[in-house]
Amino acid sequence: MSRHLYGCLPAAVLAVVVALPTSAAPLPTGIAGQSLDLTLDGGARIVADAELQAEVLALDGVEGTYARCPAPKQWGRLRNFRVDLKVRVDQFRGGTVPFGWPGSFLVYFNGQGKPWVILETDGGRAVLAGEDPITPTQWIDIAFEYRAEDFCLLYVNGRSVASLAGRGPLQEGGPELWLGRYQYTNKDTGQQDDAWMKGAVAMPRVKVLPDDDRFRLDTTGLSNALNVSWGDAIVVGQGWRQLNKPEHVPHLVEECRRLGVKKLFLRCSNEFIMNFCERRMPDDHWYMKALKAVQGDIHGAIIKQCHAAGIKVYAYHTIFDLGSPTSVLYGGSTPFFWQATFSIEHPEYLVENRDGTKRQWGVPCYAYPEARRYIIGVFQHLLNKWPFDGLYICTRSHSRPAEFADEFGYNQPIAEEFQRRHGVDIRTQKFSKSQWWDLQGEYLTQLLREFRQAFAGREIFIAMPRADYLGPPYGNMRLDWRTWCQEKLVDGLVLGVISGGWHYPHTRNRPGYVQSQQDNVAMRPLDYDLGQWFGPACRQHGVELYLRRSSIASDADRDLLQRPGMTGFMLSL
Repeated sequence: MSRHLYGCLPAAVLAVVVALPTSAAPLPTGIAGQSLDLTLDGGARIVADAELQAEVLALDGVEGTYARCPAPKQWGRLRNFRVDLKVRVDQFRGGTVPFGWPGSFLVYFNGQGKPWVILETDGGRAVLAGEDPITPTQWIDIAFEYRAEDFCLLYVNGRSVASLAGRGPLQEGGPELWLGRYQYTNKDTGQQDDAWMKGAVAMPRVKVLPDDDRFRLDTTGLSNALNVSWGDAIVVGQGWRQLNKPEHVPHLVEECRRLGVKKLFLRCSNEFIMNFCERRMPDDHWYMKALKAVQGDIHGAIIKQCHAAGIKVYAYHTIFDLGSPTSVLYGGSTPFFWQATFSIEHPEYLVENRDGTKRQWGVPCYAYPEARRYIIGVFQHLLNKWPFDGLYICTRSHSRPAEFADEFGYNQPIAEEFQRRHGVDIRTQKFSKSQWWDLQGEYLTQLLREFRQAFAGREIFIAMPRADYLGPPYGNMRLDWRTWCQEKLVDGLVLGVISGGWHYPHTRNRPGYVQSQQDNVAMRPLDYDLGQWFGPACRQHGVELYLRRSSIASDADRDLLQRPGMTGFMLSL
């Protein structure tokens, strides 16, 4: 059975509608009435809907029932576009898809009726996911906007419920557009299976947006932060985001204004690698070539121009990231190409396993005063060289993950202090793990006390998981963030910063962690964490609270700022 699907060509709008009887009200058509053939398969049919006062595509959910039409050849790889449609789902079924371009994008409802948009980009699959299920048997307005280099949003009944950052142009889809069908790979059989929608679809449209379309963010009252990983920018950044020329800096400042950024965390790993490390990189190494291509003092230029715009800039460096010997294969294949001379000369200051036969490269044990003095000295070097407003202390690491959560942390100062307090030798006897985790955390707190003393009058921010324990790739060290707030050891917490198991293959879901944001172990709901856990304590003690987030453009994102103590979001460049 065939009907017509009217549509525009790429510069305009593709309106997916069926041809109506001549007595019906006119619907949008394409350029000069151009149309696409809509083929109805199985039990798919066109029916009149009294509520919409329009004819709609009705789907019975039976195998083989869907509608399809040729995809416009002019689309190619979509960059900036918007999709609108009305949907009435009569039955929640996993894999319900009212509209999609297979291989490029799908509008999807999961088994709980939550709306998703699945996007296939050059950077991999991206998902815009709403948290609240839609109401079955009711007409719902669904829309999403995708921008290859900017924000993407999912709307339900006009409210934006999710956002993310664009990841480049979408993959080109198959030869047809589908309504009411979803094809997927069955995990059990490896075969291609299909899911069929039960419900109705009305008035889907795809509008191709101009390439220079930018999302206009309302920055009223926003006080956000921006994480600039400069070493990554000079290697993989595109356009001004490469940040290797003075003329790129004004664009960075303008982006900060657009995003409501008041604080910029500028990573200084290049300064650390070049001045505090043994390097295993020849002159033609990709990183060395990227550094040589930098024109002038970009850090100084960023600080100067940000200050002129009223934006504070902080020296961003990690405290558990001293590099590794070449025997450690980064990513499972590449010999680690830098290591701090401090850890080469003093491996005894790295965290140690229970029998003293192994250390976790890159991760200092801050029970040693020498280790604390060393890392404070690194930050002092950075603040002596550039006029930073303060410090951004990051807990991320490139270090290889522990084999299990409690593999390391048995260094002599910790063992001796535990013996003094509890009369137990943690290296040979059974002991309380929770007391041991607390003790490890006390030394991190002591490090922050010494940071506060060394940098009196400077602001200190610390980045950490949204958790009470440090988690992968280290162990169960307790994060005594309440003490940090009470003693005002830090001026701000940045939640949601983790190392990520993707640095090394097959290192996810290691056993023994009591809490892990990476693997979603014992994580509290985000709304609870902001509203009842971290937020009230930060507000009570005047500590700023930021949430790391890839995108901040939706109404649902902005709702999070209403939680007590929330200052803003931290984005990454």
